[in-house]
Order: sequence, then structure tokens, then C-alpha cells
Amino acid sequence: MKQGDVIRYRDELNDDFAENGITAQKVGADFPFCPKGFFWRIGEFIAYYLFAIPIVFAICTVFGGMRFENRREISRLLRKNGGRGAFLYANHTHWLDAFVGPLAAFPYKAHVLVSPDTVSIKGIRAFVQMLGAIPVPTEKEAVRPFTDTIEERINEGRPIMIFPEAHIWPYCNFIRNFNAGSFRYPVKLGVPAFAVCVSYKRRRVLRFIKKPRRVVTVSRPFFPDTALPDPEAKQKLRGEVYEWLRKTAEEKSDYAYVTYIKQEDGE
Repeated sequence: MKQGDVIRYRDELNDDFAENGITAQKVGADFPFCPKGFFWRIGEFIAYYLFAIPIVFAICTVFGGMRFENRREISRLLRKNGGRGAFLYANHTHWLDAFVGPLAAFPYKAHVLVSPDTVSIKGIRAFVQMLGAIPVPTEKEAVRPFTDTIEERINEGRPIMIFPEAHIWPYCNFIRNFNAGSFRYPVKLGVPAFAVCVSYKRRRVLRFIKKPRRVVTVSRPFFPDTALPDPEAKQKLRGEVYEWLRKTAEEKSDYAYVTYIKQEDGE
């Protein structure tokens, strides 16, 4: 994508403009969602803390101008959350978004729910899993081990990042509609959720760089309403997170590097 591009869309829930060219593999019941073992833990630590986080931090902040606001809310809550994790819900506008959660939650190890594309590149599946990727299953039989892995990671005190918009819309500076499906996890497990908004700002320094800088703002924690039945609690939590994301994007974003225009039926 380049400055001034115009993208016309029809469906906020299903249109996808990532164009990664990857042929997704099936993620079934035999997929190793939750690798364990002494040597895996060592490899995971090296890949995550000694390799990925320092490099991505440099790319995003030093060279990319990314700035975080209120990120300490996450570690502050995790320290007093009884050893359990939390869920982070973010808008999805860049391929580097997968590292927004890990950077915001540092020093805690974060996981990210990803599409099957992410673990379909030959030869690097184990590596991306060490970086925290948990792929969404493509087969019904894999749902149980997938959800068991989510619960296990939360009980290990690790935050899990989710993109409820599902698809990447490059440099989109507004929040798209999304359903409440993924909010069943914090409701079921009884843990809080954070909204994480990536907004786009025009550069005031280094103006020769046309791409905007990104500001990542973290909300206060939102807690599931235990007085409501699960379906209603899920909808309520989704509404609170959506409204916070929408308002924050409106307040923080001041630059449309790519313009999105909704096409009505018949156009």
C-alpha cells in the first residue's frame, strides 16, 4: 500500500485486503497447539526475549516511530490477578500488529490468536509458535484442544491478544464492526479484557517519511459482568471494548494514509 491509495469495501466483517499470497494449511486436532518440554521452553525464551522482542522493538519504535500510551495497565493488573492472564483486543491494520500485544505486555510473555496462514509457511511453524502464535482451527475436531490451550495459557498468567476484526485492512484509521464471538473467552474464564487501539498520526518530525507513525493506546481493564448470563455478558463486554476502541481511534487518528470508501449495493 502507498500513500493516497483508495480501497472500496462492502463488508466490514468479511472483506480482506491483506494479499499475503499464502495458501493456508488445515489446522486440525493433530496440530500441536500447546508445545511443552524443557528444550521447547529454552527455545521459546531465546526466540521471544533474546531475538524477536529486541528486533521488533527497534523496528516499531526506533525506526517506525511507534509510541505506547498507558501500557503499564496490563502489567499492573497481571501482577495482582492471582497468577492468571488477560485478553487484549486490538484493531488489525498492519502485519506488525501481531507484535503490538507482546510489546505492550512486556515483560510478560504474550500469545496471539492468528489465522492458519501464519503457521502455513514451510519451515517456520515452530518458530512462530515460539513467538506466541496460536492458530485458529479450521476443523471442528480441533476446537477442544484449541480452547484448552487458551485456558492453559491464561492459567499460566500469560495475556492473549485477539483481533476481533479478523482481517487486516492496511492503515485503516477507524474501527470496523465485529461480532461478539471471541469475547466468550474472558466471560468463560472469568478474567479481564483490555482494548488496544492502534491509531495513525501524521509525522511532525522526519516529514520526508510518508508513512504515518502509530500510537498504541491501552484501555483500563474491562471485567465480565458475572451477574449476567454468559451470552449477555459476552455482548456487553464486546460493546464496552468496541465503544472504547471507536472513540479512541476517532480522537487519536489524524491521518488517512489509505482511504477506505464503502460501496453501496448496485455500485
